[in-house]
Amino acid sequence: MTPFEIWQDPQTKVTFYFSHSDENLTTGVMVIPSHTELPKHNRPKAFENLVQVSGKCVMKVFDENENMTERALGVGDTLRMKKGQWHIHSNPYEETSYTLFKAEGDITEIVKVLRENYTKVG
Repeated sequence: MTPFEIWQDPQTKVTFYFSHSDENLTTGVMVIPSHTELPKHNRPKAFENLVQVSGKCVMKVFDENENMTERALGVGDTLRMKKGQWHIHSNPYEETSYTLFKAEGDITEIVKVLRENYTKVG
C-alpha cells in the first residue's frame, strides 16, 4: 500500500499527491502539465500555502472586487493565500510544474469531491 493518495483530473491531467489530509491540515504536491490551468476556486475554511519545488507556475489571485493579480512562482518561491481567496493555478510554460501545498484548515469536503470526480492513480 502506498503512503500517498494520488488523484488525477481527467480533463486537465493535473495530478495531486496527498501525503496527509484531515480536518486541520492537508499536504501534498500538485503536478501541473505544461500549458494547463485549473478552474478558478477557493478554500473557504483554510489558508493555502504553496512552495514551488520544480518548474514554474503562475498564480492568478483575485481580491474581493474580482481584480486579478498574477504572480509567477519559480523554484523556492512561496505564496500564502487567506481563507476564501479565489485563485487559479496555471502553468503556461513548456516544463511541468511541481508545487508543494499545505492547507491549514478544513478542506475535507473539497478532497471528497476530488475523490469522487478524479481518477485514482497507482
